[in-house]
Amino acid sequence: MPLISDGKSKPLSHSNSRSIGVWMSVAGRSPIQPVRVLASYEALSQLDPTNVRDLHGALENFDRFRSQVEAAASRKFDSHGFDAEKYEGMPAVRLRAGDLT
Repeated sequence: MPLISDGKSKPLSHSNSRSIGVWMSVAGRSPIQPVRVLASYEALSQLDPTNVRDLHGALENFDRFRSQVEAAASRKFDSHGFDAEKYEGMPAVRLRAGDLT
């Protein structure tokens, strides 16, 4: 099952993991199954290599390429499921370099 976007979820910095996080949910699950998607700064920098690999550049790239990030998270979830490591007890999908290309 694919992940679906939560348009109300604002991207937030996760400085300890150098990633940007947003909430998505598993399509067709009732009750709603939230999933934390964490895209690393490095993965986001690959979307526009001219941007600096820092928090500001990562947030800018996330905003510009959100649909691509969410599509990559859905593909990764469909092929691998949740990451073994949860996010604050919640299921998560982590996007690293190579997941967004």
